Amino acid sequence: MAEMAADGGHGGGNHPLRWTSPMSGFMLRRFVELIASGVKTEKGFKEVHLNQVAKNCSEHFGLSITGTQVYNHLRKWRARWVKISKLRDISGSLWDDTNYVISLEEEHYLGHIKICT
Repeated sequence: MAEMAADGGHGGGNHPLRWTSPMSGFMLRRFVELIASGVKTEKGFKEVHLNQVAKNCSEHFGLSITGTQVYNHLRKWRARWVKISKLRDISGSLWDDTNYVISLEEEHYLGHIKICT
């Protein structure tokens, strides 16, 4: 992975790839399909799988997307998921299935904000 991250995920170009919601959804669905097909992910995805998803995304969206860009975007989604999981695990948190929102009682919210800042 060190060689993949060497170019900062820009694929050698001057501008980073801007991931749109449809692109992110497509990428994440491809990873779900890989997992469903039996790919082992205990140690993360192998470079071959990252490149496969990059190729799928490139073909679908007509862009040049590299395995490095897919790897970096997947890291972003993992970081988001970690934050969401931590919020859901806070005592007193409530999950709203209608609006897909995590609510905290005021004292828990204030305590969480105090810890984070």
